[in-house]
Amino acid sequence: MVNYLVKPIKQSIRYSFRFPKIVQELHEQQKNLKREQTRVKEDVKEAELQIQTQVIEDYVDEWLTNAENALNDVQSLVHRVEENKRCFGLCPTWCWRYRLSKEIENKIVYISKLVEDSHFKRIVHRAELPGLEFFTSKHILASKSSTAAFNKIMEALKDDKVNMIGVWGMGGVGKTTLVIEVGKKTKELRCFHKVIEVVVSQTSIIENIQHKIADFLNLKFEKTTKEGKAEELWLRLKKEEKVLIILDDMWNEVQLNEIGLPLNENGNGCKIILTTRRMTVCESMECQVIVPVDVLDNDEAWTLFRMKAYLDERVSRDIIETAKEVAKECKGLPVAIVTLAKALKGTKTVKGWEVARKKLERSRLMEVGNIEEEEEEENAYLCIKMSYEYLKKETTRRCFLLCALYPEDHSIDVKHLVRYAWGLELFGKADSIEEVRIQVLEAIDYLKDSCLLLKDEDVERYDP
Repeated sequence: MVNYLVKPIKQSIRYSFRFPKIVQELHEQQKNLKREQTRVKEDVKEAELQIQTQVIEDYVDEWLTNAENALNDVQSLVHRVEENKRCFGLCPTWCWRYRLSKEIENKIVYISKLVEDSHFKRIVHRAELPGLEFFTSKHILASKSSTAAFNKIMEALKDDKVNMIGVWGMGGVGKTTLVIEVGKKTKELRCFHKVIEVVVSQTSIIENIQHKIADFLNLKFEKTTKEGKAEELWLRLKKEEKVLIILDDMWNEVQLNEIGLPLNENGNGCKIILTTRRMTVCESMECQVIVPVDVLDNDEAWTLFRMKAYLDERVSRDIIETAKEVAKECKGLPVAIVTLAKALKGTKTVKGWEVARKKLERSRLMEVGNIEEEEEEENAYLCIKMSYEYLKKETTRRCFLLCALYPEDHSIDVKHLVRYAWGLELFGKADSIEEVRIQVLEAIDYLKDSCLLLKDEDVERYDP
C-alpha cells in the first residue's frame, strides 16, 4: 500500500512544492552542458589541425548532436515555464507544476549523464591511407603505377620528417594529373590549410613563381626586387600553418630560398611536391622521397584506349584486333593513348584502322623534330602528330597551329584568338568578325574533344 499510494502522493507533493528549485537546477545543468560542449568542440578543432589526417570518432559526433538537442529542449522547457508563469500569476495550477517538474527532472538526469560522458579518452583517430577509391577525377586511370605512387605520396605527406617529395616520370605519363588528385584529396581531408599549385615549365623564372604563389596567398608585394619578394614570401609562409606547394613540370633545379619558400619546421612552413621528367632534378633538389610514375601495362593501356575510342562489344573482332595493335604503338603513355583514341573514335572500318596502324609503324622521329630521343616520348609525340593529321577540317588545323604559337602553359584568350584569325585571314576572307568568331569557337570545341586543347579551369581560356 505504501508503494502504490503513499510514495506517488509524496512524489507529487515534492514536484509541486520544489518546482522553483527544480527549475534552478535545470539552469545549472544547462550551464554545465554548454561548458562541456564548448570544450569538446575546441578539442575536435585542435585535433583536426594536426599535421596527420584526423577523423572524428563516431561517438564524439553523436555526443555533440545529443548535447545540441538537449540544449534546444532546455530552451523549450524554459520558454514553457515563463509562459505559464505569465498565465497563472500568483495562482499556479498544481497539476501543471507536477507534469512540468517531472519532465524537467527527467531532462536534468539526462543532461547530467551527458556531462559525465563528455570526458572522452580519444577525440579523433588517424584516417586510413588513401587508396584506389580516392581517384575521383574522370581524367585519371587508376593504374597500378598511379595507385602505388598516390599511396606513397600520401604516406610521405603524413611523415613529419619529409618536406620534399619528387614525382618523376617521362612526359605524358600522368604526373600532373596525379599530383592534382593528391592536392584535391589533401583539401578534402583538411591535411593542410592551403594547397598551392604552380606550373614552373622549362623557363623557370624565379619572379614568375613568386607572383603565382603570392596570388594564392592574396599577398601584395611591397618590394620590387627578387630578393625583397623572397623575403616577404618567406615571412608570410612562416606564419602560415601546414602549406602544401606543388611545383609542376620542373626542368631544372631552383633554390627555394631564392623563391622564398621555408620548409616545414615545428608545424610552420611548407611541404613541397615537385614533378619532373629528370631524376637529376629530384636529386639536386634533395627530395627525401622520390616517387616514380611508370607507363600503363598492356592490359591497362588497352582498357583506356578502348574506352576513349568507344570500342564496345558491338565492334567487330577484326577492328578490335587491329585497334589493339594501334594501342600498342602508344607504349603505355596515357597522353598518347587518350589523344590517339579520341582521334580514331570515328573510324568504323577495318581498312581505316589498318591505315592508322601502318602510318604509325612508318613514322620516324625525324618527322617530328625537337623531341628527346626516348622511344616512349617519340611515340607520344607521333601519336599527337597523327591526331593533328586526323583533324577533318583545315580550319581546325589552322586554329590549332595558331594556338601552338603561344608560349608553353599559356592561357589563350578566345577574343585574342579571334582577332589574330581575322587579321591573318586564317579562315579565308570572311564577311564579318562574328563569322570568324563562330568558326574559331567551333574549332576550339573540336580540338578540346580531341584532347589537343585543354580547358583552363579558372577562366574561359584554353591551353595548347
